[in-house]
Amino acid sequence: MKRTPARQRLLLLLSAALLSVSVASDAWAWGAEGHRLIGVAAMRALPTTLPAFLRSPTTIWNVGELAREPDRWRRAGTAHDDELNPGHFVNLDDAGKVGGVFPLSALQPSRGAYDTALRAGGTNQYVTGYLPFSIIIGFEQLRMDFGYWRVDRTGEKQSKDAKARAWFTADRKLHELLIVRDLGVWAHFVGDASQPMHVSVHHDGWGDKYPNPENLTVGAGLHAKFEGTFVHANFRQADIAAFMPAARDCSCKIEDETAAYLGRTFEKVLPLYRLDKQGDFEGANADGKKFVGERLAAGAGELRDLIVEAWRLWARSRAWTDLASPGGCVRRQYSP
Repeated sequence: MKRTPARQRLLLLLSAALLSVSVASDAWAWGAEGHRLIGVAAMRALPTTLPAFLRSPTTIWNVGELAREPDRWRRAGTAHDDELNPGHFVNLDDAGKVGGVFPLSALQPSRGAYDTALRAGGTNQYVTGYLPFSIIIGFEQLRMDFGYWRVDRTGEKQSKDAKARAWFTADRKLHELLIVRDLGVWAHFVGDASQPMHVSVHHDGWGDKYPNPENLTVGAGLHAKFEGTFVHANFRQADIAAFMPAARDCSCKIEDETAAYLGRTFEKVLPLYRLDKQGDFEGANADGKKFVGERLAAGAGELRDLIVEAWRLWARSRAWTDLASPGGCVRRQYSP
């Protein structure tokens, strides 16, 4: 019998250990399964106008796996967790105000300004969460990644020097790796924003600090049941396609689209708690499955549309015109 090399056995043991940690911490967000479903569904739905490498089976699989990673980073250390964990949520009060201070429509242009405005209202970004900026910053990064990929493609086509062409080819391949990594990690936060309890002060049970005339679930446990146990038991990749929304072009700033997206998710908080009160997130309840399927697909649809928008925006920007013009900045990117 062929023996498994010692190094491979060690890697298998480490993988098993990491898997056990991942499974134990599924309650952090959509759960590993939910984030994978969202990432893969979004990538499969990309139009053919985007680069072929984005639609390859390998990239689709990688994005699905990477979409789970930000939850697996937790417990890396105090400084790490205190800084990054609040990027997974935003606490909107029952009036839809961020931290009870201002509406989503009044999002500031940067995290610093956002934190300043929250502190003026008696809270801060670490208590209230800064999920809107996890989405905005990730979008801006992807847009820039796409820009440099285009620059490299232009350099490959325009360069008459073989050495320059080889450099642009190598740089393009590097940027393809960066795009997959940046997109996959960002997919996690776009997915978080489709989960109603990630955009509400009622993040795991209604709590006893808020008016509750409908006697909704007060104690903890709903968060994990809703996005972990129920999703794992009832959804596979093929199930998401039936719920996918039609593609849309918001033709607006990323700040405005992010606020609108979070607002749409916020509208689902009370319906979620009402379904829970009826026991619809137990077993394979049809109403529960419809609600959760629509939420998963909302995250996948938003991710798909934002990827397309990031690609389009760079193509329409003046920066791209300057970089790609013959004799323009594209030559300055060549630095072997």
